[in-house]
Amino acid sequence: MKRSIIVAALVAAVVGAAAFANGVENKTNMNPGYLRNPSRNAETKRPEAVFYNIAGTGFLEDGLYFDAGNQFVFKKYTNSFPANAVPPDIVDKKDFSDKTAVWLYPNVDIVYKHGPFAVFGNFGIYAGGGKLSYKDGTTVTSIPLLGLPGSQPKDHSLDISSMTYGEQIGFTYCLKNFISFSGALRLLQATQTMELKVDDAVFIGANGGNKISYDASAFGVGGVFGIDVRPFPALTLSTQFQLHSDMKYEVKNAKGNVASTIGVVNGKKFHTDLPAALNMGAGYQVLKPLYVSASFNYYFNSFAQLNSVLGKSDYKDSWELATGADYDINDKVTASLGLSYGNQGTKKAVNSAFSPVLDSLAIGTGVEYRPIDNLTLTLGLLYIQYFKQDYYIKDGAVKTELNKQIFMTSIGATYRLPI
Repeated sequence: MKRSIIVAALVAAVVGAAAFANGVENKTNMNPGYLRNPSRNAETKRPEAVFYNIAGTGFLEDGLYFDAGNQFVFKKYTNSFPANAVPPDIVDKKDFSDKTAVWLYPNVDIVYKHGPFAVFGNFGIYAGGGKLSYKDGTTVTSIPLLGLPGSQPKDHSLDISSMTYGEQIGFTYCLKNFISFSGALRLLQATQTMELKVDDAVFIGANGGNKISYDASAFGVGGVFGIDVRPFPALTLSTQFQLHSDMKYEVKNAKGNVASTIGVVNGKKFHTDLPAALNMGAGYQVLKPLYVSASFNYYFNSFAQLNSVLGKSDYKDSWELATGADYDINDKVTASLGLSYGNQGTKKAVNSAFSPVLDSLAIGTGVEYRPIDNLTLTLGLLYIQYFKQDYYIKDGAVKTELNKQIFMTSIGATYRLPI
């Protein structure tokens, strides 16, 4: 059995099954507010600032805030052979796709603000966030699983999942309602799984079973520091830096004889880190009902190890630019709209055919409804248009085309105890 069969399959772990990200690993959709308006870095009115602008918690109205939400992700990931890329008598199937929906993508935020002080914590998904299920395999796995010339790829399937949960706790001090300083500690718990099944007598004979699989887990620690300045009450300027989190995975439950021959064994370690990120924002209260903002995120991928169980990868840095507006229709309803553009650090030979990392344009909208004092209900919608990209596999000999589509919706609720 060719070693490239396993290499092609397991390299999927380079980039986990991300539901949405504007860095290679880093998530930006941390709560329903992002779907409503992707420009979040100047947030100072809602507890969702605990992720996007931790220093902004110093400008919240006094009270104890509880915020919870969930996102629903409907996606289609596609990798395909362009016309004439592979002779049709060798590979009849041209398109391979995953349509696995994500039904549980939760977040919880808590903030206590009193006078110049605020303490806060959150729970959410900081990387990964879903499962990929390619029931007919992929372009990458089809090529090494070809039989003799003129035959079709052997029937196979590939399942991948990646999830990084995180908790963050921090403290903010606001000086004279003009400038606030904040710091937070972040804890991360991550898992990755992969399973390749092949219904073929030759494969089963070499492997001692019809599948190759492994689990891996990692734990990481990081820090976040932020500053928020109000030169005058209507203007907010924020800067936040998320430190690099070292994520060292260890392989567990490795199965399949072939896997052990290429070093995928229990106890093997590799890094898929969470890169450092710089977040900057500006917000302005144009009129009493209208608030406009702009946000910029930069992800330092080149300073992190974004590797797989079988080898190294080399992504360039990523960045995201967003703008949006919130408009108070009346005392009970606020409408929002925002746009964001994400530029990824991919190269033609550095990507993932399983979970494509692509440049994107996103549009988000939604409403907030306040049925009673201190209670806010949120609905958010986000559509992401990705830009197709060619990706060269098998040492550049074969070209495959990567694409994906994502539509997301979210619900959330925030309650403030005025204490």
